[in-house]
Amino acid sequence: MASSSKTTMAKNLIKKKKLNLLKIYSEMNKLTVDAVDKEVLKRFKIIIDTCEEDITKVNMRLVLKDPKNVNIHVFHESVQPYIKHFIFLMKRNQKKK
Repeated sequence: MASSSKTTMAKNLIKKKKLNLLKIYSEMNKLTVDAVDKEVLKRFKIIIDTCEEDITKVNMRLVLKDPKNVNIHVFHESVQPYIKHFIFLMKRNQKKK
């Protein structure tokens, strides 16, 4: 009985981690260059920690690989500004190259 409760607890911890949002957070962190970006990133981390659900893996991949074709409205309202900022960072980074 103890092993099944450990398994359940482990699954709950994985759900709580919100891995897909954290992946976007990690990629966004690589693109930050100024204090405004860092402040947005700090607030995004707070949202990730407090929100109840993660985004889907498909949506995460779309944001990371093809940000031009992302439909912002599929994301929860609290996450939308941060997804928009990530797309802005991607565009800004491409202009510098």
